[in-house]
Amino acid sequence: MKARLRSEDVPALVLAAAIPLLFLHVRYQAHVAVGPLDIYGSDLAAAAAVLAALISARRHGLGALRAGRPLWIAMAALLAFWTLTCFWRPVEALSTHLVTDAKVIEYALLAPAVALVILRRRDLHVFLFAVVGWSVAATVWGLLQFAGIVVEFEGKRPGQREVSFLGIHDFAALSGMALAIGLAAIATNRRGRLIAAALAAGSIGSMLAASIFEYSGVFLAAALICIAGRRVHTLTLRRTLAIWALVAVTGVGVLALRSYDLSHFLAFVGIKPAPADTSSDVQTGSQRTMLGYIGVRIWWDHPILGVGFERSANRYQPYLADAVRRYPGQPAQAYPSPTHVWGVQNFWVQTLADTGVVGLALLLTVFGVGLSLAWRAGPEPFLAAAAVGVIVVAAGTWNAIGIVAGVPLEAVTWFGLGLTAVARRGLA
Repeated sequence: MKARLRSEDVPALVLAAAIPLLFLHVRYQAHVAVGPLDIYGSDLAAAAAVLAALISARRHGLGALRAGRPLWIAMAALLAFWTLTCFWRPVEALSTHLVTDAKVIEYALLAPAVALVILRRRDLHVFLFAVVGWSVAATVWGLLQFAGIVVEFEGKRPGQREVSFLGIHDFAALSGMALAIGLAAIATNRRGRLIAAALAAGSIGSMLAASIFEYSGVFLAAALICIAGRRVHTLTLRRTLAIWALVAVTGVGVLALRSYDLSHFLAFVGIKPAPADTSSDVQTGSQRTMLGYIGVRIWWDHPILGVGFERSANRYQPYLADAVRRYPGQPAQAYPSPTHVWGVQNFWVQTLADTGVVGLALLLTVFGVGLSLAWRAGPEPFLAAAAVGVIVVAAGTWNAIGIVAGVPLEAVTWFGLGLTAVARRGLA
């Protein structure tokens, strides 16, 4: 007997249908430019998710947002302050910064959209099915790239870190999200094929993306998920061993693909001798450390309010000579220049440089309130543990890139925060 599609199912289906576009690299998306604004398919997907939330709100009211009120207030304060800093004097490239800020706000609306759409267990299942299903697809595509069967962004490059159809860090974030969902299910005694798929796709995908920062988030997420499982008395010794076995296997895979970069970074910080290979390629760990140093120097000279949203990328000149002296031996293309506008490449440090301690404090408040909502005892322990895991994975992965709007990692972040409100409120 066929299941009938009911009108109350539509918002959850629209949100689920948006996920493939939200987790797809822009090079694979349709695109149109309107003045300084670039509109991609993912922007339309985010707009559709918000529209679905409005439809749900019209039917059921805004009561679903009540449990997340502290989070919405913290988010509004953060986004308002970031917008305000676009106007710090001297005003520079205002339209560019406002466009980035608008895209940040667009994706931030995914958090309340999740709270308004996911009202029933049926809605949650549809959402999780879409997330895990797309993670499986991304991991399979990454495996095909790893085997040299399909091309990636730069052609066939088998046997290395893979981008799937997202990009390194976005692939890692999606995989980490699926893995966190699976680990939360183990800790709270949830079973099923969907959970098995989340664990397999999340673990293998994390290995293929091989992001040290994402893995650090997974490791911390596993610890918090275990604590959450103990609080609701569902975590047994067997389940604890299963969780940490998966985390360990994932870590071995990540480190195996990153051994070359790790060797160079350890040599860079003086812990071990430099490798015999004297390649002039940019090494991500050492370059990110150097760019982080520049970001801290920018903040040190503008400690309270920063230099303005997204402006630190063009404020490196006064600190470049010191960075070269402090971190010598980098290839020329590793240092920022008009040709290579690298930016800080660390979300947390860039927030500090762009918006000062005020901006960073507001950002930490958003993450802290989200974690607090999920951590307090609520009616949905599985969802609460999963939300905590997703938020922590996102927080770890943000160490690998700067403020970039409209990317899958941003969707992971706001989805995780939105799920905390659902976990706190409960499901029908």
